[in-house]
Amino acid sequence: MKKEDNNTVKWYDNAGLISTLIIVVILMMLISSQSFAVVGDSSFRLFSSVINHNTSYLLILVYFVAIRTSFGKKYFNYFNVFLIFIYLLLSITSFLTVIQSFSLNTIFIFVENIVLLVYLFHTMFRDTRTWKEFKLGDSPFNEIPNDYYFTTLLALITFTLIVNLISTVVISGLVVSIFDAIYIVLFSRYIYLYREYLDENKLDVNNDGNFDSIKETLNQDIEEIKQTISDVKDNIKDKTDDFIDKHDIDEKIDDVKGKIKETTEAVKQKTEEFVDKLDIDEKIDDAKDKIKETSETIKKKTDELIDKYNGDEKEKPVLKKSKKSDKSVKKSTKSSDKNKKAIKESKVVKKKGDK
Repeated sequence: MKKEDNNTVKWYDNAGLISTLIIVVILMMLISSQSFAVVGDSSFRLFSSVINHNTSYLLILVYFVAIRTSFGKKYFNYFNVFLIFIYLLLSITSFLTVIQSFSLNTIFIFVENIVLLVYLFHTMFRDTRTWKEFKLGDSPFNEIPNDYYFTTLLALITFTLIVNLISTVVISGLVVSIFDAIYIVLFSRYIYLYREYLDENKLDVNNDGNFDSIKETLNQDIEEIKQTISDVKDNIKDKTDDFIDKHDIDEKIDDVKGKIKETTEAVKQKTEEFVDKLDIDEKIDDAKDKIKETSETIKKKTDELIDKYNGDEKEKPVLKKSKKSDKSVKKSTKSSDKNKKAIKESKVVKKKGDK
């Protein structure tokens, strides 16, 4: 839809007015098809007797009335699925009609329904998650511009109307055919405007109603970026090679590697000479032997001390017993001395008494 004020938009670019006209045309077509006693030739009777023809238009009427409400605007994508399902059924019934009665009229109607179904499918699903998840943008039908779809439908409608006008001889058939053609034109315009709205507003690009310009622009930008990156890489590589050749960097790097190798070998040789000169290996062996001897001496002395300690522990009870016997001997000696002293004293007393 054009990004203009509604007051300056032409009637065929106003989606609201188009949907209103569709509602009016469907109502008039339903009333006329039920009011007239349609009597025409077999081709038009087959056209007007497609399975549930009036019921399909009635369901489409419900769709256009519903999307004008707040509920319909909230669940707009779900109503679009419902609309696609209706045209899927119409395509199947028109195909069965071609099988039952092969004619120019039935062929035009079948092709018309198929084109409408494909047009609906690749337009109404564009603003949904299904379009991204199933990668419907890669479909070959998505490459067809919006103008081509609309022009193709106008051509099919024109040929179908001409065939119906030629084959219909009653006024009621002419009225229904004209209303049906007007409805298809308005409905195709409605799909066209919705697709244009998605391309210009939802994607915020001006793509003339299809994604071809977007894809082409993106591809060109990607190719330009790839080419720029390739040029930069080649330029850097050339400058690096020139710098290396100019300053003989490869030779200098080889010289540095050679000097490092020579220095490493010289250090290794000096180290070996230093070790040989100081007899470091022999001194290390002597130190190891001395440490071994010292550890064995310490171990031997430790064992002797442990054995001596164990022997002293065994002699302690014997010494205690001998000490006790000495004490008892001393006690007995003391008591005998006391007895001797007492006997002497008694003798002295006795002598004094005799005197």
